Amino acid sequence: MRKTVGLVGLFCMVISMQAKTLVAYYSYTSNIHRIVEALVSQIEADVVRIEPAEKGVDYAADNYAVGSAQIAAIRANPGDASSYPGIDPLDVDWDAYDTVIIGTPLWWSNMAAPMQTFLFNNGDALAGKHIGLIVSSASSGISGVEADARRLIPEGDFFEPTLWVRSAQTSDAQLLVGEWLKETGYYGMIQDGMDNRLSIRVNGRVLTASLVDNSSTGAIKELLASGPLTVHMSDYGNMEKVGALPQPLPTNDRQINTVAGDLILYQGRNFVIYYDTNSWNFTRLGKIDGISSGQDLKRILGEGDVDVVLSWPGTSSIPAAVNDNADDPGMVAFDLSGRRIAPSGDGVSGLPSGVYIVNGKKTNIN
Repeated sequence: MRKTVGLVGLFCMVISMQAKTLVAYYSYTSNIHRIVEALVSQIEADVVRIEPAEKGVDYAADNYAVGSAQIAAIRANPGDASSYPGIDPLDVDWDAYDTVIIGTPLWWSNMAAPMQTFLFNNGDALAGKHIGLIVSSASSGISGVEADARRLIPEGDFFEPTLWVRSAQTSDAQLLVGEWLKETGYYGMIQDGMDNRLSIRVNGRVLTASLVDNSSTGAIKELLASGPLTVHMSDYGNMEKVGALPQPLPTNDRQINTVAGDLILYQGRNFVIYYDTNSWNFTRLGKIDGISSGQDLKRILGEGDVDVVLSWPGTSSIPAAVNDNADDPGMVAFDLSGRRIAPSGDGVSGLPSGVYIVNGKKTNIN
């Protein structure tokens, strides 16, 4: 059983200066391969190709009997890892990418089984990322492939429309891809991705965090629009730092298996930074970029309670105070250089004359 903790810690979040794209594709007949070649000739992207672990399989034999059997197994039990065929391992640094474009053929009205394996293994890592989908088929409609993609990446930010290239159109891939990039607003999304990060300053270190796109993170942006927010964080369960935000936020709860660096909203009010694993029903907010191990993150966050400042690009670098009572002698204020000021027993009125930041607002002390 979890407990509600009323403290959060020192966090100041900065913008990452780079938004990158990964193209991940599977191709059996080489149609998708040719489409991907046309794609990467028009955008800057890293590319990974998914390969089945079992080599030399003739998927076209006996009217695609092997592929049909693989699709049937997935349909029968889509939540079981054993339903998916093996693929060669791939080491992807998901934190490096804001946008992932998936290229896949259609098999029996569904996404090709090897690509489904890849997304089943990595769907959680794609949460909050811009997701593009390119599908090749002879003539069959692609709604089943689109449904597979959304099932396997439940928190992906899919951009529309899907690029559907019929087999007979593959020779026109260069033109079709170029039109699709413009229609989806891809270039604008790349720019937006550079602005969708909080920065994290804790114990003298600066980190960045990429946010997912949901009503919870939208509320965080609104909360921080008037300036940074100071909160106070505590350790819980040797797996997280947790603390209360000044107001409840909308929730988008689902069962999540956390990894180090995950940012979580718990019970609508508690902001959580995970440095170890946990499984619970709560709301994903985003993930700290570039975290390689929970122990590294735990060292950065430090032992015990820590003051943390949440901020958003374009706001003041001066943290806001959580306490709502400006005359409370125990509250915290900041001068215009961002230095924390401890008020006297007379509250803020006991400070020397000047301008201070009190509860996120400029306050003149005479």
